[in-house]
Amino acid sequence: MMNKRISCYLNCLPVLLFTSCIFAASGEFSTLTYNIAGLPEIVSSAESHRLQATEQISCYINEFDIVNVQEDFNYHAALYDTCNHHDYRSPTSGGAGIGSGLNTLSHFPYEDWSRIRWSSCHGVDCLTPKGFTLARVQLQEGVYVDVYNLHAQAQTEPADLKARRENMLQLSQYIEIHSAGNAVIITGDTNTRYTRSGDNIREFIHRGFKDAWLTLIRDNDAPVSGADALVCHPPFTGSQCEIVDKVLYRDNGYLNLSAYTYEIRQDAKTSTDLDLSDHPPVEARWTYQTNDNWQFSPRIGGPHGIEFNDYALLPDQPSLSQISIRSGKRLDQLQLTLSNGETITHGANGGTRQSLAFNPGEYLTSATFCAGKWQNHTRIFYTRLTTNQSRSLSGGTQTDTCQTFDAPENWHITGFYGRSADEIDKVGVIYSPLRTIKASGANYAQMLNQASQLCLSTGETNLTEVDQQPCENSQKQLWHYDPRTGLLRNRNHPEYCLSNGGSFTDHAKLLMTSCTGNVNQQFTISSDGSVSMRTMPDFVIRPTGSTPGESIFLSSSKSLNIQRWQWQ
Repeated sequence: MMNKRISCYLNCLPVLLFTSCIFAASGEFSTLTYNIAGLPEIVSSAESHRLQATEQISCYINEFDIVNVQEDFNYHAALYDTCNHHDYRSPTSGGAGIGSGLNTLSHFPYEDWSRIRWSSCHGVDCLTPKGFTLARVQLQEGVYVDVYNLHAQAQTEPADLKARRENMLQLSQYIEIHSAGNAVIITGDTNTRYTRSGDNIREFIHRGFKDAWLTLIRDNDAPVSGADALVCHPPFTGSQCEIVDKVLYRDNGYLNLSAYTYEIRQDAKTSTDLDLSDHPPVEARWTYQTNDNWQFSPRIGGPHGIEFNDYALLPDQPSLSQISIRSGKRLDQLQLTLSNGETITHGANGGTRQSLAFNPGEYLTSATFCAGKWQNHTRIFYTRLTTNQSRSLSGGTQTDTCQTFDAPENWHITGFYGRSADEIDKVGVIYSPLRTIKASGANYAQMLNQASQLCLSTGETNLTEVDQQPCENSQKQLWHYDPRTGLLRNRNHPEYCLSNGGSFTDHAKLLMTSCTGNVNQQFTISSDGSVSMRTMPDFVIRPTGSTPGESIFLSSSKSLNIQRWQWQ
């Protein structure tokens, strides 16, 4: 059952001219991933009687806080109705041939439930709509983790391997868009092995994920691709036993997430000592703690639009210089302008624009939002944003469903998180400790390649292009690096960030994309002048050669001058 050791603590510390009470949340929880072999018994490879085994599984999984099941097809009622006590359970998508077999059962509430079908499949796997799901689990107020469940293409023929590689890329790309800036746990039947050269499970490691088996059992030493499979019958928890049921995770700097137990369970047996399924249940236990320099409010709104989270974009000590909204009957857009000149925008360009430029010493202290229904979607209809100087900005239409978020004493509102598309669909606020409010612009400088003596530059007309050009007095050659977020912005269009385009491979071409804070935009600048991917420090950026106009790409680090950049 849910671990009750969930705590918050308050410490009051002096922060420059203010005294700030610091709030942090911490706790523990457990997860279980379990392929429960729910195909009709006549075609099931499990040895035990499927209905009776599923009834026993219904009781077995109660002790785990978050449970992801796969192949929950024809015995779903037995799983949910026999003796299961989870308060939050996903609706079934149907039996074999109709549903995906993926469901999530949780002692924690969750929101924004999504079920996505694979774009690629092969053979018998195309007979049912396999794919992945997302549940945004609330561990505490304002503390969320995105939990993904998946069942990937099976078998190992070339067409199967190709489809499964495409499954992994589809999931990773979905996470980049829909879980940008969020902590994530992925569990499920991946049908992949690190030893199998035709699999690409390492794509997640390249994107900043950890594998609980690698971290806790193998000291982060992944098996060699192409080596003999680490087969084990029956499966057991050990360094020489790799199974296809994986547990992957990443934190986001705000929610520090750590797995402390990984176990292939041995106790899922019938009274006659048969396995309850043809896969073992895999348990992980977790601790978490939030960063005490930030707080997140609850959220109001609906599950539509695309997730956004300003935390991945904000500097270490953010302050605002202006707030802007666009509204008509509903709230179309929220925009923050930071004191360093950068802007963060959510929503689209409908409605009428209003702005409030902050006076010296002014900051945002309160935000009210109202939600309502429009075209059967819950959206944000109204906002009122208020500063410490009792000035406010408001727009939209008030409803009966409103919520006000007030900053704690000596904190202020510096960002938002929620969902948006053409309008604002869901929103909460991000608080930061109040420090001396001093507007200062971001420091921009040229990046001179030490070998070519040319400067990193964006394109003249195509905003996505990145190359090297003769150094000149031009905004397209001025760059700002934020060490907290890892983002590299260009002065010409600071809403764009340097990116590998989602390709974490040698010779991946760099380009400029809208700033999201995802790992494909996160870099580390070393003391020797090299600029590496934060999640892949062995890959650094470099030009093709020494000619103006040549593209910039990722390359394995070899301590060459062409891989070094000088700020000037």
